[in-house]
Amino acid sequence: MQPCVYAVGVFSPAEGKLRLTAVASERLFRLDSRLQGLVYAPTGAGGDEDASAQGARKLAAKRLVDEFGSTRRRRQMTAREAGVVAADRISGGEAVKEMLGGVAARGQGQGLTKEEVQRKAFERRTIPPHNPSATTPKDAYPLELLLGPHSTGAVVGAEAEAARVRGGALARELNTNQITRLAEDAAELAKAREKNWLHPYVLSRLGALQALKSMAEDPLRMARAQQRTKYLALLAALLKLESKHHLGIKAEGLEGLAKELRLTPALAELLLGRFYNRTDDPARGPRYERPDALKALLLSYILAAAVVADEGVLDMEQFEDLRAALKMDASKMAAALGQLGCATKSGKVKVVREGREVDLPAFSVSLLKQPDPRAPDAKTLAQCFPELRLDRPKAGGKK
Repeated sequence: MQPCVYAVGVFSPAEGKLRLTAVASERLFRLDSRLQGLVYAPTGAGGDEDASAQGARKLAAKRLVDEFGSTRRRRQMTAREAGVVAADRISGGEAVKEMLGGVAARGQGQGLTKEEVQRKAFERRTIPPHNPSATTPKDAYPLELLLGPHSTGAVVGAEAEAARVRGGALARELNTNQITRLAEDAAELAKAREKNWLHPYVLSRLGALQALKSMAEDPLRMARAQQRTKYLALLAALLKLESKHHLGIKAEGLEGLAKELRLTPALAELLLGRFYNRTDDPARGPRYERPDALKALLLSYILAAAVVADEGVLDMEQFEDLRAALKMDASKMAAALGQLGCATKSGKVKVVREGREVDLPAFSVSLLKQPDPRAPDAKTLAQCFPELRLDRPKAGGKK
């Protein structure tokens, strides 16, 4: 004996009739209204999604649209993402100014001082770990901080000391031997270019490294060469990651990915965790994927490493080489460098395109280049960051 039967009623206004249709297999599906942001667990206890779950859900929705959505739907999603000014995807341009201005306005409303407002605003930017009181490029973005536990922001005091210990251990795992060997052996360098062992931009900087190493009797020049070697090794690893928007996790797990990236497992674990989200795709299996927010973070690391590797100076030819490697607009890359504390000067650079020479817009770049970094009045990195305007323009008025 069946205790009850479920049916769906369909009312037709034109006929004024209600038609009842039995539910297939006599199973009842509950149609409850549910609130966004709550997890309806079997126990009935709800809670807010954590950041990783929310990010995974958004990433899954984006993949569905990319795979099956119409061109119009993909354009709508891209436009909506571009309109979101999130703290972790800011790297330069008007969005930065708008965000900083908003922080400034709220800070003034709370009665904060100018210095407090600026500190709160700068904490929102996507800037690699740095030493705000530094007066030289290598002290501004130390290798030990870039490879330390902090992914962004100023790192000072006891936190800096702890970060340097951990980051220093990972810095020793960079493949500096390969950089040194290629800089000293022309035949190996030619083979590296042919077989694409390292990014072409890194290979293009080995001549300057060898020029420094040729003066072995000068301890200062040798120290500079060792520093440049380490930053070029880091830059090579970062550019390798930049070319891989997603990485499938195979049976070997982290060991296999480290081998693919030519990194030690510890270094691979740090960089993958910093610049990717791990997802479990039912169709593709587990993999690392990089959302736009982490793309901006990776870009800031690449730019910082490239500038410090060349001791705080990029001429226009180097700027163009790096811009071409990153496939960026020149003005946008200059703006991103400005957010790191670099000074930029616009100009033109001659390049050969399709057999003819053309002029392209480019910029010369410098970071903390000053006569005496140890002078009492030497400029610090914090003073090189873009100045924050605390006054908001009146509606309809000129900025």
